[in-house]
Amino acid sequence: MAVLGALVVTLLAAGLDSFLGSGLGLLTVVALTLSSAAAGLVTRRRDLLTIVVAPPLLYVFVAVVNVALAPAATLSLPSLATLLVRGFPAMGIATGAAVVVALFRLATRR
Repeated sequence: MAVLGALVVTLLAAGLDSFLGSGLGLLTVVALTLSSAAAGLVTRRRDLLTIVVAPPLLYVFVAVVNVALAPAATLSLPSLATLLVRGFPAMGIATGAAVVVALFRLATRR
C-alpha cells in the first residue's frame, strides 16, 4: 500500500509538473523523494526492501505515463531513454532517501 501511495503522489506531481512546464522536473523529484521516504516510515519493517527498490520503478512508470499522455510527444525508445537518462538523478536521490529511512528504521528497533 505504501508503494501505491508513493505512486499516486508522484503521478499527481508529474501531472502538475507537465502542466506547468515541459515534462518531469523538480516537482516530480521532490514528490518522489518525499513519498518514498514517507513510505519507508509507514511500512512494516520486513517490507523495507520493497520501498528501497521502488523509486526507480515508480519513476519509469511515471515517465512512460507522461510520454504516453503528452500530446506533442511520441512513445518511442529514444524519447523514453532521454527521459530516463535525465531522470537518473531523481531516481538516485529518491532511492538514497529510502535507504536512509530504511537504515534508520532498522537501527531503531522498538
